[in-house]
Amino acid sequence: MELLKRTQKRKESALAILAELELLAKWNRIGQAHLVGATAYDLLVDYDIDIETFSVSPNAAEAMTMLSDLTRHPKVIELKYRNYMETPFNGYYFKIQYQNSPSEIWNIDMWLFSQTRNGPVSRDLVAPMNKVLTTESRQCILSIKEDLLQKNISLPSIYVYQAVLDNDIRCTEDFLVWIEQQDVNIQTGWRPS
Repeated sequence: MELLKRTQKRKESALAILAELELLAKWNRIGQAHLVGATAYDLLVDYDIDIETFSVSPNAAEAMTMLSDLTRHPKVIELKYRNYMETPFNGYYFKIQYQNSPSEIWNIDMWLFSQTRNGPVSRDLVAPMNKVLTTESRQCILSIKEDLLQKNISLPSIYVYQAVLDNDIRCTEDFLVWIEQQDVNIQTGWRPS
């Protein structure tokens, strides 16, 4: 249960940061914003927040203008932008680093997509994940994710979710064997079965 308490505490911090920076309200001015990823599933082990925004006409300059006032915030230590329109991601990427304390730096990853974007998006995973997650599966996922973080192994979390929920993986050692058979260099459209 300690894992669940830690992730809940991190989620409370994540939501407080989002409210302080008014990020969802800002993104909702230019499209439809969605909190996605580990924060949305209550599976947060690292200081990481993910947002996807879908717009009729995505405009990177408009998004940077909207975010620019955050450069004056004393806890925002970095703001980045990258154009991924000509890649399989087919979107604009923005990143904020927020320093809550010297040892607690949050990465806030934000994507701006067209409403007509083809391909997998995290927004479509939130409801199916929250429908199938149980206390037991959450604990298994959190345990594996914490082990990977401690071992400094960086892999997309979606593979941990897939391993636990669809392949009955229950420990890090079994996950590391299973992941060897996966192509982690492609975008996956996996959804829990």
